[in-house]
Amino acid sequence: MPHMRPRNSPKDARRVTQSFLLKKSGAWQPRGLWEDFMVPFVGIASGLGAGDAGCGEAPLFLHQHSDLLKEIEHEWVDIFFADDFPEDPYERCSTLFQAIAKKVYQVHKSKGYLISIGGDHSCAIGTWSGVAEAIRPSGDLGLLWIDAHMDSHTPETSESGNIHGMPLAALLGYGDQRLTQILTNRPKLLPQNVALIGVRSYESGEAALLQRLGVRIYFMEEVKARGIGEVMKEAMEIVSRNTAGYGVSFDLDSLDPRLSPGVGTPVPGGLDPEELLASFSCFYEHPPIAFEAVEYNLALDRDLITAKLLVRILERASDFCPSATLLY
Repeated sequence: MPHMRPRNSPKDARRVTQSFLLKKSGAWQPRGLWEDFMVPFVGIASGLGAGDAGCGEAPLFLHQHSDLLKEIEHEWVDIFFADDFPEDPYERCSTLFQAIAKKVYQVHKSKGYLISIGGDHSCAIGTWSGVAEAIRPSGDLGLLWIDAHMDSHTPETSESGNIHGMPLAALLGYGDQRLTQILTNRPKLLPQNVALIGVRSYESGEAALLQRLGVRIYFMEEVKARGIGEVMKEAMEIVSRNTAGYGVSFDLDSLDPRLSPGVGTPVPGGLDPEELLASFSCFYEHPPIAFEAVEYNLALDRDLITAKLLVRILERASDFCPSATLLY
């Protein structure tokens, strides 16, 4: 699997804030200045699972334009690319996801936190397979899935056949074995430990699967009625209640495309970016153990509107970096 190992970001990129946290005696406390911690970034430069592969350029764009990330002290531990062969997309994706999962497993074991940047949302199979196995000795993984779509198709229910519409089903153990058996043959998520936020575009087959499994879905109508802050807090309680830790998988198409145009599958009536960022404040009480951002498409952006939103989200996500030595 070809990949690159970029240099660390400069030391003057350090941002000292009281939102950096350290776990002590079962409680999360501000840690202020912590010696030379750099947020690990894993890039996945692949649009193999999408109808429009342009989102695969996102990690390279961010790496090459490091000035956009100057407020985050970070290091790109790897950037992965999909191989050109074999021709079978499931085989190619499986090879890619195995490599991603192994790297994520290693990074999470050593650092206790990471940010994964795609690429299309199918890369979530690799990211969360790695995180789930890293924390397996302590318990199960919970996952907040913030997305306009359910991404819960199997090959039998998908009309397009695009694998970026299948990652959540695969993580729950449903679908092609080449997607469900990354690292291990067991499901990476249990239905009761998953919550979806912002859904407003889906097909009957994937909806039926999630309904049968009892997965909590906060459709956009409910989010608008109750407010994203209240919904986020409740969803966080679901994914953290019976788990050793939870992650956040964020798809940029969850945002309203009028305010965030740079995505390949826009759906009207999405989340307000400012309200979403404000809702992240609930994470400070119980931070996620990993964060993923996917589906930024530079070619479809206007004046880097979506790129700048993505950077602000990554800045906020970089504030949740617990110490690996105290997690395990």
